[in-house]
Amino acid sequence: MSNKPDRVTFQKRLDEMVTTLRRDILTSVRPPGDYLPSELALAEQYMLSKKSVRKGLELLVEEGLITKEPRVGNRINAPAPVPRVSLKLGCYPSLEDEIDLKGLLEQFHASYPHISVDTVTLPYTNYPEAIQGYLENGWVDVLSLNTWNFREMLEHGELDRFLPQDPDPEAYSFLEDYLGQDGRLYARPITFSPVVLCYNKTLFRKWGMPEPDSSWSWKQLAETASHIRREHRLFGFYAHIASTNRFPILLLQKHFRFAQEQGGYRYDDPQLWQSLGMFRDIIYGQGLSASFLSESDGDAEKLFLQQKTAMVMTTYYGLKMLKQADFEYDLAPLPYEHSAKTLLLVTGLAVNRQSKQKEAAGLLVDFLSSAAAQLHIRKQTLSIPARKSSAEWEGPETMYRPSRFNLYREIVPTYSSYADLGITMEELHRLRQELKLFWANMEQAEDTAARLASRLGVKS
Repeated sequence: MSNKPDRVTFQKRLDEMVTTLRRDILTSVRPPGDYLPSELALAEQYMLSKKSVRKGLELLVEEGLITKEPRVGNRINAPAPVPRVSLKLGCYPSLEDEIDLKGLLEQFHASYPHISVDTVTLPYTNYPEAIQGYLENGWVDVLSLNTWNFREMLEHGELDRFLPQDPDPEAYSFLEDYLGQDGRLYARPITFSPVVLCYNKTLFRKWGMPEPDSSWSWKQLAETASHIRREHRLFGFYAHIASTNRFPILLLQKHFRFAQEQGGYRYDDPQLWQSLGMFRDIIYGQGLSASFLSESDGDAEKLFLQQKTAMVMTTYYGLKMLKQADFEYDLAPLPYEHSAKTLLLVTGLAVNRQSKQKEAAGLLVDFLSSAAAQLHIRKQTLSIPARKSSAEWEGPETMYRPSRFNLYREIVPTYSSYADLGITMEELHRLRQELKLFWANMEQAEDTAARLASRLGVKS
């Protein structure tokens, strides 16, 4: 068996060497005029080949930090005064736990001590309009951009506010389709997640029940959920059905596309209400009070953590809420009726075209998508890194990870986008708002459709 390190390990060692030497030079730990250790010594210290060491040292030469003196060594130059730079990173608070943002920013600052990064909370509502002010006023230099926000900006013709970026050849190639348009990538993918089914493995095995797998239909899930409720006085399944990351999946599985007529969308298609009604009936068919309606996807994960429900729709992002679980849980593909489909959610980093710190902003994006940062995300969180080799890394784990964590690799062909629905994000959000009475089982489909026609100016 070869002892040659895999690509991820090699890149991490090389990054560590370059980062450490750069930091030591910039902070005068290695003063000007001194020489770096020999290439052989560096190769032994970082377990690299001499060829790889030379490759890393070339980067420091290009940065003007060292000068190669033939047959003498690598002399450290007096670093040119580096002006301090302050970057503003716009993101949602959830990003902190999803990628261990604090830990990553500490590593970034160690590599670039002249760059400080402050986080700015992005707006949750009226995103396209609100974010314009953030970009125009220089309140953010770099910002996280998720699939939903990207499509909002696309539909409002605002993508030119972001600098196009070079794709990362080491990232899963399909991610570019979710943050790019017309051959241009507007946000560098950092993490992604499909919506999946999560179940309490401890309880399923205790009860001697078959665990969910890729053959399950929604009918089978509903029957299992009802059985659990009846026999064990526990809700079998729960999901925040009003979430725009949840209910559209039932439509995607039926290949449903919203039809337009007279400038609006039609809401009288029986398939629409059959799908929406099935989702609602699974929830309330367990005897759940119609007055209870969760306010966010996180509420579903909380119920699961408290063992109030045995199964839940979630994402790899949502698994961060289960770190304190004192039971085993696992993942399975979503059930389906017609086609096995799920929604893919992607988070990337975009650079403000109007930023006055574009170079530093680019360094931050490059760092967070680097092999070292992506491997950190894989080891320290339950999110899926965008870089393929980092996501598929295998080694000692630092936390509980479900045995089917790599499920996302098996279900790639089922990944779908909001674009497949043929409806704008703005209209989908309005639909969600108008469906609340229907979700609460307090209004029939016919009444909801008629109200949609009158309030949204669409045809029923």
